[in-house]
Amino acid sequence: MTSAVDQPANPAPIRVLRLIARLNVGGPARHVAVLMAGLERARFSQLLVAGRVQGDEDDMGPQLRAQGLDFLELPELGRSLHPWRDLKGLCKLLGVMARFRPQVVETHTSKAGFLGRLACWLYRPYARLRGWPVPRAIHTFHGHTFHGYFSPAASALFLTLERLLARLATWRVVVISQRQYEEICLHYRVGRPGQYRVLPLGIDLEPFSDPAPGRAALRAELGLGQGDFLIGAVGRVAPVKNYGLLLEAAAELGRQRPDLAAGARWALIGGGPPGEVAALKEQARELGLEGRVLFLGSRPDPQVFMAGLDALMLTSVNEGTPMVILEAGACGAPVVATAVGGVPDLLGPVDEQPPGGFSRHGRGLSAPSGAAAALAAALAWLMEHPPEAQALGRSLRDYVRASHGQARLLAEVAALYQEAAR
Repeated sequence: MTSAVDQPANPAPIRVLRLIARLNVGGPARHVAVLMAGLERARFSQLLVAGRVQGDEDDMGPQLRAQGLDFLELPELGRSLHPWRDLKGLCKLLGVMARFRPQVVETHTSKAGFLGRLACWLYRPYARLRGWPVPRAIHTFHGHTFHGYFSPAASALFLTLERLLARLATWRVVVISQRQYEEICLHYRVGRPGQYRVLPLGIDLEPFSDPAPGRAALRAELGLGQGDFLIGAVGRVAPVKNYGLLLEAAAELGRQRPDLAAGARWALIGGGPPGEVAALKEQARELGLEGRVLFLGSRPDPQVFMAGLDALMLTSVNEGTPMVILEAGACGAPVVATAVGGVPDLLGPVDEQPPGGFSRHGRGLSAPSGAAAALAAALAWLMEHPPEAQALGRSLRDYVRASHGQARLLAEVAALYQEAAR
């Protein structure tokens, strides 16, 4: 059978080559899946190229293929850095471009963004010489690697490379929140303001339209009673998610308010390297939380586990727009989160700063990054004020439904592609 990359290009639809380092379970891969499935095939001919998922990560690839979303696997595009392998991947990408002849090259995640935009920059003169469409490159920042991921020296190197790529090889830079634009463009000085487009994430809201069945199912599965207050953290186990802080906040709640902590249960929903998961379990044991923190691993049913939570807690040191806040909001769950990246944009302006070091926004509560005591105080406030907590959840739900639907995202992305292909 002839692969998608070898088929002759259809002159009618706009040809979009989309690159991502790996299809591990997480926001970038899920965002890419939304675009691949949702954009009209009559208007856009899309080719997805993805690197190989690492052995300790959950792989979305089989799930996408089961949904009829095929992709070309390019192992050299994966997350790990290796000069010879990366050069080989660059050459392969040039071959893919010569066969597919894209009008738009869209990249997601740092490694794919680097190789994809470099390949596009090298390919453009050749395409012009051959009379083929000369593609424009669009890079989407879901988060960034300028802090929280690597050593200071490595972070500085990646920032320098991003500045060069933005100047030489990028037509548009897409960010997913206004706060992210201010951070990446204005603070880190990547690219020019005129290059940027703020396109907030969009999710399929239908699975969350009636949370009651999912809530009942999860709580029955976990054996929770009416008096149990379930706090969940959702996402892959990785240093940037800072799940150790979640455990510290749980222990701090026990010190601040043992009466409330007695009814609290904690769930960590997400897979990751076995060594890191084992370290978190050991930390929970040392903090006296054994049996109160449930490690549920990766699950494919957010309509169940999000609906079952009484509150979502996010402890990351760096985020773009956390999709987990959108999904929790779609279920009407209140959120306590570190005020990083695009989180304050989701939660809205600060309305009040109660005692305890946390902030009350119009759509949730936030605390400074790393502040276990403030996170615990925010959670205690939620547990002590059920009507106000429910109001925060409703406000977030209304905001998500109004601003983060899938149809809005697809319309904005389609318009951007049409502009790029002119």
